[in-house]
Amino acid sequence: MNAHFSYITNPESLHQLCEKIAAQKLVAFDTEFVAEDSYRPELCLVQVATEDEIAIIDPYACTDLTPFWNSLIDPNTTVIVHAGREETLFCYRATKKLIPRLFDIQIAAAFLGFEYPASYGNLVQRFTGLVLDKEETRSDWRNRPLTNQQLQYAAQDVRDLPRLFRTLSQHLLKQDRLSWLEEETKRRQEELADFESNESWFRISGIQALSGNSLSIIRGLWIWRDAKAKERDVPPRKVLRDDLLIELARRGTSDVRRMTSLRGMEHRHTKQYLPELSKAIEESLDGPVPTWPKKHRYGKGQPAGMLTQFLSAALAYICRTKRIAPAIVATSDDLRDFVKYRLEPQADDAPPPCLTQGWRAEIIGKELDELLAGRLGMVLDNPSSDMPIKFCRPDEL
Repeated sequence: MNAHFSYITNPESLHQLCEKIAAQKLVAFDTEFVAEDSYRPELCLVQVATEDEIAIIDPYACTDLTPFWNSLIDPNTTVIVHAGREETLFCYRATKKLIPRLFDIQIAAAFLGFEYPASYGNLVQRFTGLVLDKEETRSDWRNRPLTNQQLQYAAQDVRDLPRLFRTLSQHLLKQDRLSWLEEETKRRQEELADFESNESWFRISGIQALSGNSLSIIRGLWIWRDAKAKERDVPPRKVLRDDLLIELARRGTSDVRRMTSLRGMEHRHTKQYLPELSKAIEESLDGPVPTWPKKHRYGKGQPAGMLTQFLSAALAYICRTKRIAPAIVATSDDLRDFVKYRLEPQADDAPPPCLTQGWRAEIIGKELDELLAGRLGMVLDNPSSDMPIKFCRPDEL
């Protein structure tokens, strides 16, 4: 089914669209972008749906999207996305603000018991019966002019978002879970903003093996590489691979000849950076060793594997009975942190945020606490059932 849409290529049309968004206080949007060749993902198209219109904004023709991004951070406007990580990042980079009223239908569906992460096509088919065309999934959205088929494909990605919003929000309201969605989308936006605004050298693969001056060097090299990638507008990995950064830091030398002997540094595009790399290593050793913000771990050692497996089964049971996707609730690391904190609390430990705070504590944490305390049991109920276990009190056994 073709979608009728307007194609926005000038500031006047964009201004009119933003006026409509401001009046209706509701907008859905999606983006098409290419991420593999530039420092930041290159925005190629913005698809927008209001209550009565679909619009496609061409950022190559309409170069200043500030009015649109500002319309999304209006505290009175509901903004609808599906799996909107990149969409919210585009908005944050443009405004340095979070979207106050963000409604992510992927997260909303998880709070209603659907799989997580659920694809947009599956949710559209489930709630509308429509099947989305995926023929243009691999399109290079940088090329112009775009074909009508490409534009139709782009338009369908927002066509049903307002309809899904109305359906899912009604279900969430009925089950008193709208506040959970608000809490979760705010937390995720804050994490994205923190990631965007702070250094992330400690996320480099293999860094766990480094310590002392090696950490100083890896941070200095990461800062150099990030600046170089931004200057050239290429992904950082195309300046210098992570494994080469780690090895340079591990060796800890600024001697160009020794650096050249490292396999992978002999390529022409890499050798040109040797003087800069040498300087970055020398300068990084002048300051104090940086602190590595490792993820806090609770208690000592690892809890018994059988215990975490037991709680994993309990988590699956609770999520099934309360109709919420387990994958959005907790990871295996979250369960281990929870067990260690409860069984071996340390005086200076703050509670692990997952399962002890917010909606997770409300729906999951209390029952896990009762299981660990022996006030609640789990027994085999019906081996032939999809959920063969159930909870019971000790006096019911």
